[in-house]
Amino acid sequence: MRRRRFLTSTLALGGAGLAPSAALARRLFPADVTDRYAAWQGDREVGRQEFSFRRGPGGFTVESTIEVRFVSPSFGETTYAHVSRETWDTGWLQSLESETHIGDRHQVVHAVREAGSLKISGSDVRAFQVSNYVIPSNLWHRDSRLVRAFIDVESGNLISVQARYAGKESLRQGGAAVEAHRYTIRGQLEREAWYDADCVLVRWDLPLTGGGWINFRHQTA
Repeated sequence: MRRRRFLTSTLALGGAGLAPSAALARRLFPADVTDRYAAWQGDREVGRQEFSFRRGPGGFTVESTIEVRFVSPSFGETTYAHVSRETWDTGWLQSLESETHIGDRHQVVHAVREAGSLKISGSDVRAFQVSNYVIPSNLWHRDSRLVRAFIDVESGNLISVQARYAGKESLRQGGAAVEAHRYTIRGQLEREAWYDADCVLVRWDLPLTGGGWINFRHQTA
């Protein structure tokens, strides 16, 4: 029997500590562009990430790649590789395909919208469906600061989160200062995320099991 899940309310500002004017300028979907990030562990560059945004006859697509080799306090040297492809139409996620390798572990996720619901399955999750608005957990979407649940792009699970606005900061990236709004995301996913005034993700931090962080920093031209 296919398991069904429904979100009752994923978009909410009240009580979340969100700044109402922060990072709202960017259009719902950015123009055709590739955003590139360098991954750092301390003072050592350990990998890269890209988001490629494209418009076409089939709707709006987002392709993401991450390749990182880092030292985990708990597991030693670890490799991480992730690729995903999203399609969107009229503001709704239509499909998601992802593949993730963490060391010897391999995970896949498949999601497709049918009859108004997003049907999700994967190697680590039993099939279920979501009828309300939901976005992937990779943080590029401007509503990442607002939703109370994500689709985990690695496992396919629906995970609950809460974002708190942590203030405006000046980041030094690529030899220049970037004014950014910081959000602390906690719950079943823990992240620190910074967005500029155009709602571009300019940095996000990933906590490591056993301590420490990997920082993904946007590379400016």
